[in-house]
Amino acid sequence: MSPHILIDEALESLEHPDSPPGAGKVVLRMITKMMEGSAITVEEFNHYCKRLLKITRQRKEAS
Repeated sequence: MSPHILIDEALESLEHPDSPPGAGKVVLRMITKMMEGSAITVEEFNHYCKRLLKITRQRKEAS
């Protein structure tokens, strides 16, 4: 499966209110490992990290 699909699915799962509190850290580790393994570029890494930050901020505001 494409790394982009895996990351998109992981980010989308964080948008659900019932996702566990530490899930964001797991997604961040996944994104980082994919960049380190050259599965995604630095630009893509930055894009996904911005999405992750947006989601985590929204979760924090909602709670």
